[in-house]
Amino acid sequence: MSRRASSDVGSPGLWFAVFGPPAAWFASLVVSYFAVHEVCRVHSPLAPRLVSLGALVIAVAAGVAGRGIWRGEAHERTRFMAQIGVMGGTVFSLIILLQIVATLLLPTCHERPRTPGSPDVFIAPHSSEAPRT
Repeated sequence: MSRRASSDVGSPGLWFAVFGPPAAWFASLVVSYFAVHEVCRVHSPLAPRLVSLGALVIAVAAGVAGRGIWRGEAHERTRFMAQIGVMGGTVFSLIILLQIVATLLLPTCHERPRTPGSPDVFIAPHSSEAPRT
């Protein structure tokens, strides 16, 4: 990549290096969070783990892209943003990796102790009264 092309304001590689890792972590977290009920239903946490692995690959790739821009650039602003991308890639890769390790180590889908009178968060409570207006 030439020095002129990487110093452009709209350089896709630079923006990927800066915003790729947090976006990958956010996507991984959201998918893992909203897939909990499905994971517990089928008793297989494979899909969220695969999404987290994909997010890890994206975060590492963004860090590597930032490193390449950082080493080949003379403009201070671009070098600084590339350094931010490398740091972000490192930190978010570590966070995603720890999330993957947590899914491997922590047991999943514990049945909470339930009694017949336990409230269920998914079903509206039954009321013998008519609704008040």
